[in-house]
Amino acid sequence: MMQHLDMALLSAFVERWQPDTNTFHMPFGEISILLHDVHHILRIPVDGQLMGDEASQDTLKSDMGGLVRLPVDAQVGGKWKSKWYDNGAMHAEGLLVRGGELKIKEMEVQCYLFVLLGSTLFVDKSRDRLRPAINLFLKDHRRLADYAWGAGALAYLYRQLGVATRAGSKGLCGYTI
Repeated sequence: MMQHLDMALLSAFVERWQPDTNTFHMPFGEISILLHDVHHILRIPVDGQLMGDEASQDTLKSDMGGLVRLPVDAQVGGKWKSKWYDNGAMHAEGLLVRGGELKIKEMEVQCYLFVLLGSTLFVDKSRDRLRPAINLFLKDHRRLADYAWGAGALAYLYRQLGVATRAGSKGLCGYTI
């Protein structure tokens, strides 16, 4: 559990979230989180190249395997089986361990950035599973500053707030700070 988060407050905000308009319906009116807020609070770029994860599941699995230098068949068997999910996602700890084992500085940096982004801006409910789509944006280190990371994080948070408002949802993920 994230000790620094007020879960009751987050729950109250989720109850007031309206996915159709991406706003919170408060007693005094509607409010929303804007790109301006993301830029001033997080100090990350909100303009630049947009992020999107339109790659197929097979492509994502292959990219993850390429990142850690493991063929797709090694992802489903052997000592790495417990580190992978069916959609190609990987446990954060497993990715850091494998990145260190490779002894290739560029791969270590890419694995570290992957874990950093996956455990801060693009967090899921497990708080340990990393979405494979993040890797699409880390392949070329020279282009990292070109992406609108703040816009991507805000879009992901909007989507996760919408998911959290559905009946049967058991929590909220995304960058809730």
